[in-house]
Amino acid sequence: MSARPDRARVKGVALLALVALLAALVLSACGGGGSTSSEATSESAATESEGEAETTGAENEGETETAAAGGDAWCGPEGVKLGIQDGEGLDAWSHESLEQVQIVSKACPAVEEEIIVKAGLEPQKAVSGIQSMISRGVNAIVIIPDSGNCAEVPAMRQAMQRDIVVVPWAANPCGTEGTDYTKYIDWDTKAAGREWAEFVIEQMGGKGKLLYEGGPAGNTVSSTTAAAVAEVVEENPGVELVEPISSEQWPITNWNPAETKKVTAAILAKHPEIDGIINDYGNAAEAEIQAFQAAGVKVPPLATLESNQLGCSWKEAKEKGEEFPLMTISSRNWLGRYAAQYAIAEASGGTPPAMKNNGSINLGQWENSASGREPECKPSEDPEKAFSNLMPEAEMNKIALEG
Repeated sequence: MSARPDRARVKGVALLALVALLAALVLSACGGGGSTSSEATSESAATESEGEAETTGAENEGETETAAAGGDAWCGPEGVKLGIQDGEGLDAWSHESLEQVQIVSKACPAVEEEIIVKAGLEPQKAVSGIQSMISRGVNAIVIIPDSGNCAEVPAMRQAMQRDIVVVPWAANPCGTEGTDYTKYIDWDTKAAGREWAEFVIEQMGGKGKLLYEGGPAGNTVSSTTAAAVAEVVEENPGVELVEPISSEQWPITNWNPAETKKVTAAILAKHPEIDGIINDYGNAAEAEIQAFQAAGVKVPPLATLESNQLGCSWKEAKEKGEEFPLMTISSRNWLGRYAAQYAIAEASGGTPPAMKNNGSINLGQWENSASGREPECKPSEDPEKAFSNLMPEAEMNKIALEG
């Protein structure tokens, strides 16, 4: 599955390394000291292709030596042409996810070029985007397969059949590991759904009406989360769902704040008494709060993903004496780093990171106002900022990696 090394380049680098070693020995014998480093030069270009593909390229002199000596086992010596695709690619969450993947990509000299595709929640565009990357010679693909219900599986399989490394993350790819993709890395959405539901129901006192809202129809994140929430509700007979949910249905917001506000307003018109809210996207949950406030209804206990604006809304409500219990889970964009490491390792001849639970990570709680972990608010930062992405690498590794 890995690309073949440029033999001439490897030999050239080895010769340079030998010369450098001999020079160092001579200096040492003369009582002197010194160090040398090879400076990378880069060349970038942008092109258009099917699926709104963007290309950036980099040729790195001495990349084999740098990769081998860099201390990052996932960054191997063989050249990588990396494809990066997001089934949506339009909102702030997607932009942050791309940045997290690129943090890793840019840190590995073996990555010679990136091809970026934003599918805009259009299944056909997602498929054509993968096929475009295949035709343009990528040997590794990192993908968030959330453009539709398992829509990307056939195209991912095509890539695998051409010995291209495929690492989906952040949305269940469906299919089979080893046939349709190389490795799937993600948060444990079932664990998240249960964590959210258990928190909200506890804050509700084990009784009342609960509202869950999710993303686009058929997306695997909301599907698994909704099923887990429904499971916890069944375990609490005092709790009633405002709208029916299952792995196949839920109030659809498309993860769009404006649409979420409209959907929530319509639900409030039918069900003015709602005692708890769960939403699997923090910025959509912020729109829910606005809908409750616009309707003159007290915001009930809420569980969702973190976001700066959400934390600021909670702080503002607290200052007004209208505090509501809020629990968040990490936005998890940072898991894209491990997806990129895994893909680059497999394609470059490096060592893939050892992920916990075969890559299905239980993130636990990020913030919990009821237990004293108050939501973070930084008015000077982007409203959609997710602060868990700023965790020290050692803290991320503790959550995600074995050992």
